[in-house]
Amino acid sequence: MKIVIVEDDSIVVDYLTNVIRLGWPEAVVMASHLGNKGVQLILDNEPDIVILDLGLPDISGFDVLKQVRLCSDVPIVLLSARSTEYDVVQGLNLGADEYIIKPFRNLELLARLRCLLKRQKKPMEDLTITYGPFKFGSTIRDFIFREKEIKVTVTEGQLLHKLMCSEGSVVTTTELAHVIWGDFSSEGLEGIRVYIYRLRQKLEDNPSDPKIIINKPGVGYYMLVP
Repeated sequence: MKIVIVEDDSIVVDYLTNVIRLGWPEAVVMASHLGNKGVQLILDNEPDIVILDLGLPDISGFDVLKQVRLCSDVPIVLLSARSTEYDVVQGLNLGADEYIIKPFRNLELLARLRCLLKRQKKPMEDLTITYGPFKFGSTIRDFIFREKEIKVTVTEGQLLHKLMCSEGSVVTTTELAHVIWGDFSSEGLEGIRVYIYRLRQKLEDNPSDPKIIINKPGVGYYMLVP
């Protein structure tokens, strides 16, 4: 397994490396303290997971995220001391799969990384499903809508798969949060709203007047065949 850390604080890099090796002793950990070099490191090595800080010396972590998302759907975890709602929503909107606020708990970080890896790979589980014009292939990122491949992140794919499996029945916000974060579902409603917004941007003709992913206020979401 390969993990790339983009973080300018060498003490944090060393600490993260030690935490990661508690969970995966065989992991190959690569690091960059600069955003631009971090982008190149990610694209050259195709890691399993990226851990990205927002405060970098040359460009912001948001800029790194935007550049990587142009050509890669590698799972990205934002790890930052910034705790404002704006930063969290901005990070998720730009395509991050997780946002963890420093200081973090070691076991929680490992649990979230494991969840991302499981959702990304699932080698023994065939995820193929068809619901109207929507189709998943054998992996969580192999998504097709109206015979056209749509690029989705691991987290987006997992939410879509759950909604498709419900075949028009409401999936509660709690159920969706558990799909993404497992037992660490503290992000709750606001995090789900951000992911749903991103999916509507990719699927709906008019995201502000959704016809595919519908909200049942106070309960959750369901998916309709257009």
